[in-house]
Amino acid sequence: MSVNYQNANNQLNLLYQKALQVANNAVKEDDIGNVEAAIKSYLEVKKIFESILQLETNQIKGNKIREKYQEYNIRVSVLKKLTTYDKLMVQAKHKLDQISLQYEQKNNQEVLELYKCLLEILMKAAMEETRDKSELVKFMNKIFERAEDLKGLPTTMSSLQVRSSNPGAENASLIYKLSSIEDAILKKNSIINGKNFPQWPEEPGELNEQFEFERPFVDNDVLELSIAQREKFDSWRRPSEIMNEPELFKMVSSTAIKQDVVTDCSFVASLCVSAAYQKRYGNKQLITRCIFPKNKYGHPYYNPSGKYVIKLIFNGAPRKVGPYYFMISQDILFIDDFLPFSRDGTLMCTFSTNKNELWPSIIEKAYLKLMGGYNFPGSNSGIDLYILTGWIPEQIFIDKYFEKETMWKRMLNSQPKDDKNPDQHALITIATGHLSDTKGLVPTHAYAVLDIREFNDIRLLLVKNPWSHKRWTGPFSHLDRVNWTPELMKALDYDIERASNVDDGIFWIDFDSVCEYFYSIHMNWNPERFRYVVTKHSTWPINVGLRKDTVNLAYNPQFCLEINNESEQPSEVYLLLSKHITVTEEENEDFITLHVYNDTNGEKIYSDKTPWKKGAYVNSPHILVRFDAPTAITRYTIVVAQINRFKTLDFTLKCYSISPATLSEISKKYQNVKHISGKWTNQTAGGNPSNITYLNNPEYRVSISPPVSNSPSDKPRVLLMLEGPKKFAMDVRMIWSNGKRIASLTTKDILMKSSGYRNGFCYCEKDDIKPGDYTIIVSTYEPGLIGEFTLTVASNVTFNVTSIPLEGAGMFKKIIQGQWIKGFNAMGYQHDFYLNPSYHLKISEMTTIKIRLQTPEMNPTPTHIKVFEKRPNNLLGRELANSGDFAYAGFIQGVCTEDISLPSSDQGYVIVFCTWEKDVAGKFIAYIYSDRNITIEEIIHERNELRNNN
Repeated sequence: MSVNYQNANNQLNLLYQKALQVANNAVKEDDIGNVEAAIKSYLEVKKIFESILQLETNQIKGNKIREKYQEYNIRVSVLKKLTTYDKLMVQAKHKLDQISLQYEQKNNQEVLELYKCLLEILMKAAMEETRDKSELVKFMNKIFERAEDLKGLPTTMSSLQVRSSNPGAENASLIYKLSSIEDAILKKNSIINGKNFPQWPEEPGELNEQFEFERPFVDNDVLELSIAQREKFDSWRRPSEIMNEPELFKMVSSTAIKQDVVTDCSFVASLCVSAAYQKRYGNKQLITRCIFPKNKYGHPYYNPSGKYVIKLIFNGAPRKVGPYYFMISQDILFIDDFLPFSRDGTLMCTFSTNKNELWPSIIEKAYLKLMGGYNFPGSNSGIDLYILTGWIPEQIFIDKYFEKETMWKRMLNSQPKDDKNPDQHALITIATGHLSDTKGLVPTHAYAVLDIREFNDIRLLLVKNPWSHKRWTGPFSHLDRVNWTPELMKALDYDIERASNVDDGIFWIDFDSVCEYFYSIHMNWNPERFRYVVTKHSTWPINVGLRKDTVNLAYNPQFCLEINNESEQPSEVYLLLSKHITVTEEENEDFITLHVYNDTNGEKIYSDKTPWKKGAYVNSPHILVRFDAPTAITRYTIVVAQINRFKTLDFTLKCYSISPATLSEISKKYQNVKHISGKWTNQTAGGNPSNITYLNNPEYRVSISPPVSNSPSDKPRVLLMLEGPKKFAMDVRMIWSNGKRIASLTTKDILMKSSGYRNGFCYCEKDDIKPGDYTIIVSTYEPGLIGEFTLTVASNVTFNVTSIPLEGAGMFKKIIQGQWIKGFNAMGYQHDFYLNPSYHLKISEMTTIKIRLQTPEMNPTPTHIKVFEKRPNNLLGRELANSGDFAYAGFIQGVCTEDISLPSSDQGYVIVFCTWEKDVAGKFIAYIYSDRNITIEEIIHERNELRNNN
């Protein structure tokens, strides 16, 4: 073996060793998301491969090196194309894998540190500009799925924003940072009924406050009592004063809750259904989740110091409930456990029939503090349950639009028969309206639905009256001995004898009777059924847009919703609009709704075309719209609407989705906007282009300025909106015209126009408009309609708008009424032109004239106007002007000359009116406008007397 061969072989072995080392490092850096380091190592190993190929004589090994070279080359190309967002997501995957490994090895402290790093990476990713953040959302859900594991770790998780109580509804804030405007909205709406209820702290520890004192805690903000309470009131007392062994929770049970004199039946019904759910799913805290303090196991307990804080969801955020608040500060607010007692020693609030149990009274006190006191006028259970639990409220009215069969199936399916699907559960309450025949029901009262059953086509609901007495007496009641068969009683475990002897307010009622005697159904859906929740807080200022609901949606808050459904099944989507309330109202006058449009690609809409999902206007603070998104990436425009606006509307919009979702407010498209108020009058209500008076409609000159740059995005675009009386069909259009008044149109003249005549509102919009002067025409379909309108012009460039005066405005007007007579003066254009109707125009000084010729009683006919110098003996001299350079037109508005300046002349001038064809008979009318007084005389021709010299 030669020395050279030996040296080459040694060098080749060293290159292979170095290549392996560098390649391993490249893959390692790639795996952990260090993209720049990975690229550097991949490029280095490529150079080593090139050196190897120069020395390698083994063809098989050489081919493997070439394959790896190509593989790494492709990988470098891919890595170079990665955005910052992509790089962060690669790092997040690596951190998540590390967390799994460290958790299995029980390295608790390392797990905590890795979670901190992971959340920092994901927060950075959330702030990056990218259209599709579905992968980010999936990562957040993986964290939530593992959140239960964190509860057993000994180290405090205060620095990690992770909660396991409701990952779907409460943790969306991890991937969404409030804007300054949203933060201001939530802070502003912390003041409710004159008191401050600040947002719940973000930290997972939730509260780090003192609950134990040497002396019992006293809340100086004493709740106002209702009239019924004041009549019997004796004193405020603590549980420790009247109970031997007070307990906050003894046994969570819906049957133990009893409403007293406070008119909050809907709230008590909410407590009942929440307690029934928690009792059924023992491992699912629901009603107990909102009470603090809690022990190390996360369960609330009785506090001898009498200090509690209750977490309620209101005005777009979880909030703390507390005493009177004089000014905004960072103080934590609490309630005490003083409860109102009557002179006979009984509680005058909702209470538990379980001896020494306090939780219904404590939660009610907190809720009524938020609502303004025990004199609360009442609400509905859907609203109350949302405040208590955050479960999504849906109100269904039992009216002529009520779909009975569909509703029954939805209610039945919302109560899973096993205990394995609590996420699919809905809390159901029902409410009566005004009743003439009560059959034991209380008018305008809320009831809790504890169970729903179907047996042999019999549809039944188990219902509780919050009073814990007074029951239904109709079909399937305790008085009904006909419908209750032994088989049915066995299937429902119902003892009619016992029910007859004990009135606990609980009864069975058939669904047909519910539909006959009840007014509405409230279903609150578990938000944990949805994997993705997106939230937006916004405002609709009272000074933006009109006060009344119109067909103009330009000023309504609008949002773009994108759903990325990668499954083969439709993806369920719930949209919840929640109005912010700062003063409890006995009569809510805000009728609001949501409309969903699915053919807009998520872009802004201007006119009230028929929505895909049209919301009903109701005076409830919550509006829910449900739909299924198909398989694909679909975009929708969401519009907030209100019938009559009396004040600024602050609101929260939430999207709950099975598939990844994004929600963004659609921003203003145009920076420059002008509103022009106008009026159609007797003189200017010209009607549509088929009317002879169309030329009288209001017209405006708009001058479009050049863009500030040559960027394609800066090319001028213009929006025109016209709004007027709803009964008027109207149209707006912009015309190529150099900004001059337009009398009649051809298709080629129209730059843009609204899509036909629309009642109350119309608009048109066009991109890439050349700078210059144009004419805007606004018209109604019918002529003679008198009314006011508002024209809005908007553009991304600066512009100016001025009104164009009516034709002949400010000038003298002469009217000529004449006719063409067949065989006499209907000569047309080509033969004996001079015999057409002619008129002698006399002026004494320089005069500007304008002439219009119309044939209102004839079908549209090509006509023409000519103006000549007059010579002796009525001979026609030089032609000075005409109505279109020999272009005979058949517009119903007729033909018109430009402004003609004529010097004074002893002979004067001749005006000739003609048709194109000979022997076209009919009447005409001509308008001659002048800036000086003129004289017009008809010229009477004697046949064969005159000839045209020209």
